[in-house]
Amino acid sequence: MLRISCILISCMLIFFSPLLHAKVLVGDFSVEFGIFGQVGKVHAVLTSGDKYYVIDANVSAEGIAKAVTDNLKERHISKGHVVKGFLVTDMYQMIKSFGPYTTTTIYSVNHRTKRVTRQYKKWKYDKQIINDKETLDYYAKDDLLTLFLNLPLHIKEKYRPKKYHFKAVGEDRKNGRVDITIPSKKALKEIIHFVGEGQEEDWYSTVVMHRKLYHSKQGELDVRIGKEGLVEKAVLKDLIFFGDVRIIKQ
Repeated sequence: MLRISCILISCMLIFFSPLLHAKVLVGDFSVEFGIFGQVGKVHAVLTSGDKYYVIDANVSAEGIAKAVTDNLKERHISKGHVVKGFLVTDMYQMIKSFGPYTTTTIYSVNHRTKRVTRQYKKWKYDKQIINDKETLDYYAKDDLLTLFLNLPLHIKEKYRPKKYHFKAVGEDRKNGRVDITIPSKKALKEIIHFVGEGQEEDWYSTVVMHRKLYHSKQGELDVRIGKEGLVEKAVLKDLIFFGDVRIIKQ
């Protein structure tokens, strides 16, 4: 649950994609994991205007995952500005609590110097035990939340097979890499096997986060998106023993 929460947050936010012009949007989602059933829930709020935006998403473990993760709770916050319809991140923060521990990771983006700094703090009970700060080796305008919200603007031809390479603050400390592929006809058959065949105007993509999430090879996610930009189904692939991770809008 600790490792998979970012990918759940990211995929969940695609539900908001066609609705960026609204002032306030609220979404609630459940997360199911193979034979274990529901393992988490997500509550997210997007507040946007002509110049600025704020995304506030909360993740909490449920069922067996609550015991395994020591009552994991997470909060993801993205703040930034709007440029030609794109959400451009200025700050991305992840706050986690589990058992006696609390951590916060803050990414600050300087678009003038094209630098990203990462500050990580950790407490055990009320005592701070870690306080590290570093400048990362890459620069990005997207973070893990805004990348998927900006996806309809990033990808114009949603049915033409093509590979896209993005960088997202918060994804990876080395390069922030996220790969998204619009599949060929041959690859599409396999994706449909996982996410089902949708309506005529549905489109499909494979998202690779380059993380070994729950024994998956590289955090590879198959996604089916409806004609209005709403995710119909998303499946984390290549899991050993446990089955699929499914993300469901409530």
